Amino acid sequence: MLFAEKISLSPNFTNNIPFFSLSFNIDNLSAFFILIISIVTFVVSLFSYTYMSHYFFKRNISIFGFLYNLFVLSMILLVSSSNLLLFLFFWELMSLISYFLVNYENEKKEVQKASRIYIIMTYAGTAFITAAFGLIAYCTKSFSFEFSAISNSSIPTGYANLIYVFLLIGFGTKAGLIPMHVWLPYAHPVAPGNISALMSGVMIKMSVYGILRAVLDFLPENPMWWGTLTLIAGVVSAVFGVVYSVASTINIKRLLAYSSIENMGLIFSGIGMLLIARTTDNSFLIALAMTAVLLHTINHAVFKSLLFMGAGAIQYSAHTKNMEKLGGLIKKMPVASLFIFIGCLTISAVPPFSGFISEYIIFQTVINSIIWFSSNSPLIILFITAAAALSMTGALVAFCFVKMYGISFLGMPRSVEAESVKEPGKPMLIALGISSFLCVALGVFSKYVIGLIDNISNELMNLRLLSTDWSLTKFAHYPVNNGKLDISIGLLSAFIVLLSGIILLLVMFIRKHTNVERYNTWDCGYTRLNPKIQYSATGFSKSIRIILRGIFKPNRNLTVTEGYAPYNIKKGTYTMSTEKVIEKYLYAPFIKFIISFSKKFRYKIQTGSIHIYLLYFFTILILMLLYYSFMG
Repeated sequence: MLFAEKISLSPNFTNNIPFFSLSFNIDNLSAFFILIISIVTFVVSLFSYTYMSHYFFKRNISIFGFLYNLFVLSMILLVSSSNLLLFLFFWELMSLISYFLVNYENEKKEVQKASRIYIIMTYAGTAFITAAFGLIAYCTKSFSFEFSAISNSSIPTGYANLIYVFLLIGFGTKAGLIPMHVWLPYAHPVAPGNISALMSGVMIKMSVYGILRAVLDFLPENPMWWGTLTLIAGVVSAVFGVVYSVASTINIKRLLAYSSIENMGLIFSGIGMLLIARTTDNSFLIALAMTAVLLHTINHAVFKSLLFMGAGAIQYSAHTKNMEKLGGLIKKMPVASLFIFIGCLTISAVPPFSGFISEYIIFQTVINSIIWFSSNSPLIILFITAAAALSMTGALVAFCFVKMYGISFLGMPRSVEAESVKEPGKPMLIALGISSFLCVALGVFSKYVIGLIDNISNELMNLRLLSTDWSLTKFAHYPVNNGKLDISIGLLSAFIVLLSGIILLLVMFIRKHTNVERYNTWDCGYTRLNPKIQYSATGFSKSIRIILRGIFKPNRNLTVTEGYAPYNIKKGTYTMSTEKVIEKYLYAPFIKFIISFSKKFRYKIQTGSIHIYLLYFFTILILMLLYYSFMG
């Protein structure tokens, strides 16, 4: 029944609360996000069966289980809601429950700080969403707040522009778009690994659902600048997300958090292209962009949850998230290493894994837009810049995950923790295995997923990307403007398998017929290599920090403990840090202003006269009476 040509499941429940209707509607768009939630939740729940064992006898697991299930339920009900107030209720519930889950190990100071930042940012985002929904209800006079009662033609242009900006800020905060991203690098490293997988794999995708629902159902036809603004925000987030992921952290989970910012930037770049195409009524680009957005949404949900579960498995076994203390894990946990390697290949957009096809379609959307808008010079410059930036992003992603996998899994163990690592339990391995299989399946059989997305596009916009051909060996779409894009994932996969087999046989043949002499290489006077001689995560990414030192503003500190002579060093400690530019130059001054303002006025307000307090109440009462008189 799900993903039919037209679908509408609409259970409604009566209640006595004014303006608050318990009405739900599951169309193809809602069903698609329920599918994502269900897949990721099933895999993460299986992973949690073993992962949560290290909390036994330390914390109350039953409370965690209750919050975990309520968190998942809130997201399912969120995408099923057909009432603005009900949507906000479940958005708040989802945000509040996720706060408690992030704050699960609340005795740690870093957890307390991360939780505070997260709850402040999430409430700031919710405030903008609430304001946008209030303006929608005001403009359309739909004070039942039902989706079906909203007439987008009754929203004036000025209000529509303000509403979209509010929605972009509100949903962009949850998505982690720069500069609203600051909560992700704090919250993900301190949250339990399974919660990080759910939050990055599913929760931040609720912002994609929200903005698509609003744009396609609530708002009138958008002007060009909506798409331009969203595209720029997406591209900037993609570039800065991956740059910070590469060069500013040695914490695996923080690296993955920055990577989520990059991937959400890619998705919002696709939304920007969708809005630009929608302005010009270009059916081909609309269908292509919609496919790119939703395909990368489900692909990112799968491979990012895989990688966060992988990071959780490492933390579970090695009791550290610091890459500088890892190394040689491929020998200690070979099965988990293989699955995490598949995740790294997928996020790096290596064919035929799922990350390749969705990023390929995002690039094709931008490239095709250059052709379609060839007469519009400002747009051409924007698209060429976006294409170049996204290309650089793709290269840096590959660099980032070579760093992550190489430093963590290859070489020699760098600490006692890495030496004592063991393969995680079977449920964790099965969960990693299922996600790895999905990374392959969603790539090779991507056409079937695109078929599901076509039903969404057809229901919402009466457009399709694919023809009726379902062959794995052919990929062609036939929308209105005869646009053409040919790529065969089936043939590409077969070619890669065949080529890999030929190379493997060739290597085996050469090794069999070649004599190899083994002897010590020149090792700078060392008779035995040790872990300290290996590349570190900091050293591996130094070239990027040097190139982008204007952004990172790296700080270096060398502390030396001298021995019996000035040049006889007992110990040297070299530390490197990067500057959080956005926090320092945007958020810090704003927070300083708020604190200064509050200190200045709190005594005047809190220690004032009773007559002044009565005047406050009287003034507010007059304003409310005037407002309701005007509304009447």
